[in-house]
Amino acid sequence: MSDVTFQQSHTLGLEKARELAQKWVDTSAAKLGLSCHCQQGADQDTITFERMGVKGTMLVTGTEFDLKIKLGMMMSALKPMIEAEVAKSLGRIIDRAEGKAQGQA
Repeated sequence: MSDVTFQQSHTLGLEKARELAQKWVDTSAAKLGLSCHCQQGADQDTITFERMGVKGTMLVTGTEFDLKIKLGMMMSALKPMIEAEVAKSLGRIIDRAEGKAQGQA
């Protein structure tokens, strides 16, 4: 087993973070064949996802995204590529949203 983690702080608030997380999940689910489930909470959402060889959770709060992915033995060889793709895709979505939010302030 190999783990991939991604954490990024943000200033978006929970509602906007929730929207971005859902966009990322929708895109990732379609692209990677993930089965996803979202549980919304008052202060934090928990998104779980899995497919053969991949299992993970994303915690979404008003100030942070915290993604943890466990890769099975066959998928662990792809860890560097998966880490790079997660950082690129989720990081870009967050940065764009914050840029727009900061530009409007």
